[in-house]
Formats: sequence, C-alpha cells, structure tokens
Amino acid sequence: MIKYCIYNVISKELENMKCLVIHGSPRRGNTWNVLTLVKEEMRKNIEIDFTDIELRKENLPLCIGCFNCIYKGEDKCPHKEIMGKIVKEIKEADAIIITSPVYSMQISGLLKNFIDHMSYNFHRPSLFTKKALIITTTAGAGHKDAANYVKSVLSYWGFNHIQTLPIAYRSMELTDKNKVKVLKGAKKFSEELRSQKIHKPTLKSVAMFNLWKAMSKNKYEEESADYDYWHSEEMSTGVFSPQVSIGIFKKLMGTIIYGLMNK
Repeated sequence: MIKYCIYNVISKELENMKCLVIHGSPRRGNTWNVLTLVKEEMRKNIEIDFTDIELRKENLPLCIGCFNCIYKGEDKCPHKEIMGKIVKEIKEADAIIITSPVYSMQISGLLKNFIDHMSYNFHRPSLFTKKALIITTTAGAGHKDAANYVKSVLSYWGFNHIQTLPIAYRSMELTDKNKVKVLKGAKKFSEELRSQKIHKPTLKSVAMFNLWKAMSKNKYEEESADYDYWHSEEMSTGVFSPQVSIGIFKKLMGTIIYGLMNK
C-alpha cells in the first residue's frame, strides 16, 4: 500500500502539467513578448505543456446579455460552439495564463467579451482547484488595475490561486528591470504549480459560496441552472467545495451566512 502511494506521487510529479493560455490581445506585440519569456522560464523550472488560445482567432461574437447562460445553462449560449471548446480546455488544464494589453486604462475588448460570456461562473463557481497567472502590459498606466480586475473576476469563479504580473512596457524592448520581474514572476508561478498545493479559501470566498447557494433556493425556481447546480449531490452539502479543505472557523461562518440568507 505504501509503495503504491509513493508510486502515485512520483508519477504525478513526472507527468507534464497542462497550462492553457488565453491571449487577450488582437496582435502579437508587447504582451506576447512577455508571455513568450514567461513560457521559456517556466519550461526551465517545471515539465509543462502549453496550449494557446488567441481570442482574435476565435471570432467570438459580442455577448448579447441574453442571460441564457445564467438562467438556463451555459449550453444555451447562442455562441456555445466557440465557448464550449474554450471551457473544455479550461477544465482540462492544471493552470491558466490570461494575458491582456491595457486599452484606455482597462483590459482589451477581446478579453472583456470573453469574460462576459463566462458570467454564469459568478453564479456557479466551479474552478476550485485551478491556478492562474495574469499578465497585463501597458505603454502608460492602468496595468495594475487591469490585472487586479481579472484577479477579482477569477476569484469569484472559484480559482484557488491567482498571481498577477503587470508590466509597464514603455520602450521598444523590455528593460533589464522588467526582464528580472518577468523571470521572477514566472519562476514563482512554476514553484506554485510544482507544489500542487490546494490553498484554503478566503473568508470572502466562503461567504460568496454560501450566499449564492442560499439564493439558489430562495430566488430561482426549480430546474433553473442555478438551482440544479447548487442542489446537485456534490454542492448540496457542506459550506464549500468538497475539493478544498476548510478550517473550523470558516465552516462556522459559512453555516451562519447560509442560515441568515435563508431567513
């Protein structure tokens, strides 16, 4: 039995990790250059395979705000053929890298449109074991705010670990200072992935989990996507995803929040 467990651990470490890149720029410019440097450094530190999705090539139509994904389910999205392929890649990946240039102090329209199509994840978070690196670049300002916006979005989607790498790219080439920052960030993310650690959720994550769970009972009718999700066998019990361990205090707080929302 002990030999079997040791073999499993070793096999898991030797197996290449899968990292999905969602590139939110309409071109291969400064953001792509930073991404390339990150990939090169990560390959030096961990066995990893990258899959690139360039949103400009996906021809994803604008989200029309029909709310089908929220009320009826993501399979009812009018653009489900494109989105279904991307979501499948996300679910199969161990880690995600999301990139965006900064346009008018925020992320690109391409990336925002993708996030809009994923809005159902705010209601039905499910990516509890995923880890993400967010790369934003700018020739001016707003790179930190843009990265923090995406970080906030992913936290609501359930991501277990989120790291940001905002870069002010104000010359034709990366400065030595920025190169050091990029390499350091890539190494740090590699070490996080190698650890295979599943972090305990924040109190805010536990609160939001139980808020949405309670709302699915009080606000939505049966057979809605939210109701079906939160009343599934996996999600109906406990105060957080069974994939993630949680401390006694947060369990108590989650129970209290759920109870108050039900009243």
